[in-house]
Amino acid sequence: IKNYCKMWFKEGLKARSITRDNSWGIPAPFPGASGKTIYVWFEALLGYLSATKEYFIKKGFEDLWLEYWLNKDSKTVYFIGKDNIPFHAIILPAMLMASGEGYVLPWQISSVEFLMFEGQAFSKSRGIGVWIDEALEIAPADYWRFALILMRPETRDLNFTWESFHRIVNAEINDNLGNFVHRTLSFIYSRFDAKIPKPYELDDRDRSMLYKLKFAPKNIGALIEDLKLKAAAESLLEFSSSGNQYLNDKAPWRTIKEDFEVASTTMWVAANVVKSLAILMAPFMPFSADKVWYYLNLGGSVHEVCWDDASKADLQYGHRINKPEPLFTKFPDDFVKTINDRLKDVRMRLKRPELA
Repeated sequence: IKNYCKMWFKEGLKARSITRDNSWGIPAPFPGASGKTIYVWFEALLGYLSATKEYFIKKGFEDLWLEYWLNKDSKTVYFIGKDNIPFHAIILPAMLMASGEGYVLPWQISSVEFLMFEGQAFSKSRGIGVWIDEALEIAPADYWRFALILMRPETRDLNFTWESFHRIVNAEINDNLGNFVHRTLSFIYSRFDAKIPKPYELDDRDRSMLYKLKFAPKNIGALIEDLKLKAAAESLLEFSSSGNQYLNDKAPWRTIKEDFEVASTTMWVAANVVKSLAILMAPFMPFSADKVWYYLNLGGSVHEVCWDDASKADLQYGHRINKPEPLFTKFPDDFVKTINDRLKDVRMRLKRPELA
C-alpha cells in the first residue's frame, strides 16, 4: 500500500470529481452543484463514522462514538480489496484531516489481491459466485470462514474452486483439526472415565509438545496482529498436526496396556493441547471453538477467555469432561460433481437466478 501511495504522490495527485449527475444519492450541498449528487465512493467512506454514531445512538449512548473517532489511543483497521486502496489510503485520510475535527486516521490497512470464482470474476449481475444465504445451505459458517481465510489472496490473485473447498474441509478441517480433538477427547471419555488423566513423569516428547503449546498463542497472535490471517490459520493447522503426530508417536492405545502412567501423561498433554486449540480456533471458527470448550466442560464461552491462557497446560487432574461428538463432518466424495446441481436447488428454494 505504501508503494502504491508513493507512486501516486510522485506522479502528483490528480483532481477527482466528487459529484455525479445522478437523480438518486445525497444532494451536493455546495454552490454550483444544483442537480448533482455526491459520488458514492466519496460519501461512503464517511459511513465508517456515521455507522458508529448511529449504532451507539440506537443503544442509548449518544456520545460514545466519539471514543472511537476522537480518542488518540483508538486504532482503526480496514480490510479492503486492492482496487479500493486510493479511497482508503488517500481520500479517507484527506477527508478526516480536512474536517479539522481531529478524527483518528487509519492505523492499519489490509489490502488483498483479487479472488476469482472458478476462473471468473465474481458478478452479481451474471450470478457468478455464491451468496451468503446460499453458502450456509451448503456448509456451516465455520467451514466457509476457515476455508476462505486459507484462500485469502494476500500476495497474488487466487482462484476459489469447489475442489479446493472440498480439500480444505475434508483434509484440513476434518482429518487434521477435528481428528485430533475427537481422538483425544473420545479416548479420555472412554478409557479414563471421562476425567482428565493425571500427569506423571514427562519425557522429551511430552516436553516438546508442551513447548509448542506454550508458544503457539504468541506465534499465531503475532501473525493475526500483523494481519497475516492466512499464515495464522496455517500456523494453527501446524499446531494441530503436531498434536496428531504426538499421539501417533506416543500411541496411548498401546501404552495404556503396558504402562498406564505413560498413557495417562500422554493424554493429559493432549487434553491441554485441545484446550489451547479451542482458544486459538476462536477467531477463525467461533462456533466450533465453543463446541470444544463445551466438550472440555470448562464453563462459559471460549470467547470470554484470555488469549494467553492458550499457553498454559493447566487442566486439572480429575476434571470431568462432557461426552464429545465429532467436531466436523466431511463432504461426500461426489461433492464437486454434484455441487452445481445442489446450488441450483438452493437457488430455487431461495428464489435466486441460476448461475450464468
